[in-house]
Amino acid sequence: MRRVLLGVVLWAGCADQVSEDAATDGQAADDGGAADGAPRPDARNDDGFAPDPDAAADAAPVEDAAAPRTDGRAAPPDAAPPPPDAAPPPPACLPASVDTRQGGGRCADLNEAWTARGINVGYYPFRVVAPIEQYSGDFDGDPAALFARGPGRAGVVLQVVPPGSYVALSSNGPWYDPPAECLTGGEPCGDPGRAACRDDSPPLRPDRGGFRWGYAYQGASHMQGWFFFDPAKLEFAGFDPDHPCALGPAGADFEAASACGQPTVCRGRNASCGQVNRCDEGADDCGRAACGARSGGPLTPPAHRRRVARPDRAAVCRRDPPHPSVRCLPNGDEADFFFVYPFGAYMYWAPNSTTKFWLHYGDRVQVYYHARDAQNVLWDFVEVIESGAPALTPASDAAGAAAPCSADRPDACRPCANGGACGWIQDVFLQ
Repeated sequence: MRRVLLGVVLWAGCADQVSEDAATDGQAADDGGAADGAPRPDARNDDGFAPDPDAAADAAPVEDAAAPRTDGRAAPPDAAPPPPDAAPPPPACLPASVDTRQGGGRCADLNEAWTARGINVGYYPFRVVAPIEQYSGDFDGDPAALFARGPGRAGVVLQVVPPGSYVALSSNGPWYDPPAECLTGGEPCGDPGRAACRDDSPPLRPDRGGFRWGYAYQGASHMQGWFFFDPAKLEFAGFDPDHPCALGPAGADFEAASACGQPTVCRGRNASCGQVNRCDEGADDCGRAACGARSGGPLTPPAHRRRVARPDRAAVCRRDPPHPSVRCLPNGDEADFFFVYPFGAYMYWAPNSTTKFWLHYGDRVQVYYHARDAQNVLWDFVEVIESGAPALTPASDAAGAAAPCSADRPDACRPCANGGACGWIQDVFLQ
């Protein structure tokens, strides 16, 4: 059966893919994550946890005997009636999406060059009721081959998440400005005793042509990527008290406290947004040497156009990676902190923050800003100007980098003005 995924050919395999034309992160069995980034010692930016140890004990979903038939035929006359105390099916819910722009400050006030203090992502849980594919970007290859691109698009299938697992869809990144108290009271780098956010139910990140960003957990890899939202495959689980809390790929985030006008409830210890996002987050962003950064500042863009490439010095991982082809890079004393994937690297909302897009090797970017953080990791704020997966990682024409935009005039720069993907990536992935 031939299907089209984002304007390119997708051959339907065991899990059929719904068609979508977009206008606009062997099956992996371990953590998808500490990814090509996340160099904070506390790993708060999503990656680094293996699947839950009790995942194997998860039972496959049981069909509700009281559910009506969907094949257009009446139930047979001798069908047993449902028990009188049968629980009603869970209500359908797709939380509201908002394309938010508040982000707690930006480096050199560049559009979308957000700092980590204002990027506090929460998650909305969905139970997987039929196998569902997770993608890095536009895909036209063999759906049975993981981590393998097709002939015309750079995206890959990351994994096929099985029934009984969960998918947590991401809220949008920038949602509010942290309170002014964050930087008062003698704490110029941010008061670690204060919460950077007060809203426990940020809006769902908008979709791109029907695809939504999230991660899988409880019996699947924690990699982040795109899922085509199909209600026949994903069932909202936030009102089920027995579902495991969606705490982010590293277990350091929070499940949204409400959805569709109702409070959510989960199994485990959920946190509030403020409990896991403190005012000292991102203190070393934007090259703030007084708060631990090594260096940083704006660049003159035309002199800094680079390509995304796999680092040569990646080594065999000491711990189990999400796929045999994944390698590792160290971060200080942690030898396997960064996962290096064979096809691309994550782009982040902010340095040491939350993943936003996949960049694929060969993509071309315009660099506007760089900063070396307190862990001695060099981050670049970039705009995609050539993309191998243009629907899910869109490119712009870099018109915002034209003169008088320069290192001396960052106020004249207009990154992302034409719809291209913008965000932060570690410099080691650029050539």
